[in-house]
Amino acid sequence: MKLNPIQKTRLAYRRAFAKENMATIRYNKKSDNTTSFYLIDMNFIEDFGQTFNTYSYATSAKQGGIRTFYKDRISKVKLV
Repeated sequence: MKLNPIQKTRLAYRRAFAKENMATIRYNKKSDNTTSFYLIDMNFIEDFGQTFNTYSYATSAKQGGIRTFYKDRISKVKLV
């Protein structure tokens, strides 16, 4: 995931002051060629090369869960 310099600074400040580090990502699903938005927790990312695991909330669901995302299918990242 690539963040611009301003987003990197915001993320560093949030981590330093123990704030929530949430981001919205636009994710392109391969199975049905749709685009979905997810709210992910930037504090708990496990990196596995081309994929990463994190706790996330789908925009249509009220409960979150741990999901795996492919990095090359993310088209936009925005800190909330």
